Parts: sequence; structure tokens; C-alpha cells
Amino acid sequence: MHVKVLFLGPARDLAGLDETGLILEAGATLTAVREVIGSRFPRLAGGLSSMRLAVNYVFVSDATVLHDGDEMAVIPPVSGGMEDEPVWVEIVTGPIDAERVRTFIGGDAGLGGIVTFEGVTRAENDPAHGRLVRLEYEVYQDMALRQLERLATEARQRWSAGRVAIVHQVGPVVPGEASVIIAVACGHRKEAFEACRWLIDTLKTEVPIWKKDVFEDGFERWVDPTKGSIG
Repeated sequence: MHVKVLFLGPARDLAGLDETGLILEAGATLTAVREVIGSRFPRLAGGLSSMRLAVNYVFVSDATVLHDGDEMAVIPPVSGGMEDEPVWVEIVTGPIDAERVRTFIGGDAGLGGIVTFEGVTRAENDPAHGRLVRLEYEVYQDMALRQLERLATEARQRWSAGRVAIVHQVGPVVPGEASVIIAVACGHRKEAFEACRWLIDTLKTEVPIWKKDVFEDGFERWVDPTKGSIG
């Protein structure tokens, strides 16, 4: 079967081209594709494990089986995310890899104050509509990524933060699951606490991400993160 592969951002520079085609055996998974790409493009191989793969415009796991005619994209972290970069911002579909965030933010032994915030969907019961089943997050992606990068850069400047990570999940987020993780590493704890608090408060007002409550009886309502329900 034939699969088209797109290389985006830094991945394009490392691969040396915009796209390529792969001939794969039927039933091949993204795990196999990573191996083929790493072998064919040695400069890309070192950072490939930190890059996400999307198939037909949707982020998927490495266990996903490909089909003839699929289009796959190799997508590096939007800003940084590699070991030698101080800022990592990303919008993901599916659960956030909290351990990966902790590994990134703790990558500099000279930064003694590390603060991490995880915004988790609360279990709730509405008198009229019953149990909260999930939150649904929507995003104006291009603008949101630019805003997140701007906030991370400003936090680094204002609080001398050595590393900043902001990872936000969109789509369905069930109770107990994190929708956003913000982590800041500074020289001292005071600056790290202040920077982290400012980031989450400012994110809620300036980044175009919206959420909607979905209850067990099917009732839905949009939520204003600064005031409460809309409508």
C-alpha cells in the first residue's frame, strides 16, 4: 500500500524535503512507519520520538493501522519541546503525557523552583441534568498556538523563567482527566509560583479555547471560564 508523508516545521528541515511517499505492507502501523522514516532520514531520527504523528488530519497512537492512500504528517512540538529548547507549547487531542512535561521542565539542574499546575475536569452533578459526563473543548488552533507561545515568552521575560511548558487538550475530556498542564522552572520558588499563576489566569482570558459541559441526560451548555455558564 502507498502512504503519503508530510514533514512540517523543523521536521521538514531535518528531512530535507516537504513530503515523500512510502510503500508499506498491508496492516503496517505507525510504529513501523517511525522505523522506516528514521532509517531513511538519519538527521530526523534523533528527534523523531518526541514528534507526534497525525493520519488524515487526526493525531493518533503509534498502534494505529494505516490504509492505502492515507496521508500522514510528522509534527514536532509547536514551539520547543526538544531538550535544547526552553519553551514548549502544544495543543493535543487525547490525554496529556504529564510525565513528558515533567521530564522537559526538569531538564536544567540549575533551576531550583519548579511549579506545575494541572487543570482537571471535576466530577459534578447538576440538579436538573444529572452527572457531568465530559467537557468538550474547541479551539481556534492557529491563533491559540500563537497566543500560548506569546504568554510563555512573556513569562520567561517577567520572571526569568528558564523553562516553560503549556500543553492543552481539546476535544472530550472526562472527569479526572487533565485538560491543561502548565509547568514553570525558575531559579527560585517565588518566581515560579507567580509565573505559573499568571499563565493559567491569562490563558483563560486571552487564548481562544472554549469548553462545553455535557451531562448524562444529553444537556449541553457552554462555559465562560471567567464567569460560569453561557446561556
